Amino acid sequence: MYLSKLHLFILFCLISHVSCIKIEEYPDDPRGNFEALWKILDEHYCFFDYKGIDWDSIHTEYSAKINDTMNAEELFNTLDTMLQELRDGHVNLTSPFNVGRYWKWYEDYPANFDADLVSKYLQTDYSISGGISYRIFGDNVGYIYYGNFSSALSEQGLDHILNGMRDCEGIILDVRNNGGGYLSNVETLVSRFVTGRTLVGYIYHKTGKGRNDFSDPYPRHAEPAAQFYPK
Repeated sequence: MYLSKLHLFILFCLISHVSCIKIEEYPDDPRGNFEALWKILDEHYCFFDYKGIDWDSIHTEYSAKINDTMNAEELFNTLDTMLQELRDGHVNLTSPFNVGRYWKWYEDYPANFDADLVSKYLQTDYSISGGISYRIFGDNVGYIYYGNFSSALSEQGLDHILNGMRDCEGIILDVRNNGGGYLSNVETLVSRFVTGRTLVGYIYHKTGKGRNDFSDPYPRHAEPAAQFYPK
């Protein structure tokens, strides 16, 4: 086996019967794995036009590097290099022996966060609630650090934190060095800092296999937390 045998299926389930239509099947060899990976990105990746990426020319370039004598590690390295053309820190290739990743998104930007400096100010006299570290400094300024949007937030925990800081002169909300995570956690946090329904952006969804198959944009609003801003 190479990286994995990739089959793409569409299942149509009806009340009267169930049918399974095989759309594409790729051979489990270097060429098959390359074509399958390229095709999956071609049909599902959203940012080719936004980033000015010529995905067809990338196919031509990397197809020439694939041969039947490649071992699994050589194939992995070639595919990983191809994926780095996307310049996307959220795109990873996983194998039993390595995980491909794009680090330039992090390395090419100046550091704006020093964990040691934050620890110096927090010292050991701080509290933890879910993914949040927090304390009130001596000058009556609250500090909240949320370093991973994948770490769950509880409504009860946020109530406790912000009620405890209600008399502070100010609050520092620190989300630096955050690698991202779940939009639902972001919305839970933001809900404590808006007092009315607030437009925060628009979302598109990929709706088909074409590179420009997107839904119409629809608005995303932040809603104030009912328990924090009762009507």
